[in-house]
Amino acid sequence: MKTGISVAILLLLAACCMPVAAEEPGTRFSYITFDSVDIILEETTATVTVDYNVDPGVQLLVMLLGNHDLRNKVQRAMNFEESTILSADLNQAVLEVESASFDYGDDTYWFPRHTFLVTVPRLTIETPSTKREFSNVYQTEDGIGFFTRQAERSL
Repeated sequence: MKTGISVAILLLLAACCMPVAAEEPGTRFSYITFDSVDIILEETTATVTVDYNVDPGVQLLVMLLGNHDLRNKVQRAMNFEESTILSADLNQAVLEVESASFDYGDDTYWFPRHTFLVTVPRLTIETPSTKREFSNVYQTEDGIGFFTRQAERSL
C-alpha cells in the first residue's frame, strides 16, 4: 500500500517537472479575433494600429457597458509594456509605445524582438526608410535597426 502511494507521488512529481511543449498562440484572445497589426516606428516611439473583430454577442455589451475591458484585452494581447491606448472601438485600436526602440545616438535606432500574446495574421513594421510585412507571426525577428530620415540624408 505504501509502495503504491510512493510510486503515485513520484509519477505525479515527474509529470509536473516535464517541460511543456511551446505552442504558438492562436489569433484569438478572449472574445477578440485579431486580423492585422501595423507598427510605425519614429525614433523611440511606436504607433501600433490593431485591427480585430469582437464576437457579435459581446459587441452589444461593449456598446452598453463601455470599452474598458476591450481596451485592456487589446493592450494585453499586444504585450507592449507601458503602452497608452489612444483610441479603441469595436474594430480597431491605436496604441502608442513611448520607449519601443533604443536610441543609439546619431539618429540610429533599434526595435528589439517583440512577442505578442496572439498570432498576428498580418504584421507590418514601417520605419522612416523601410516597410516590412510578415504573415502569421507571434514574435518579430531578432530586431530591426533603422535611421531617421535626417540621418539617411547625411549618408
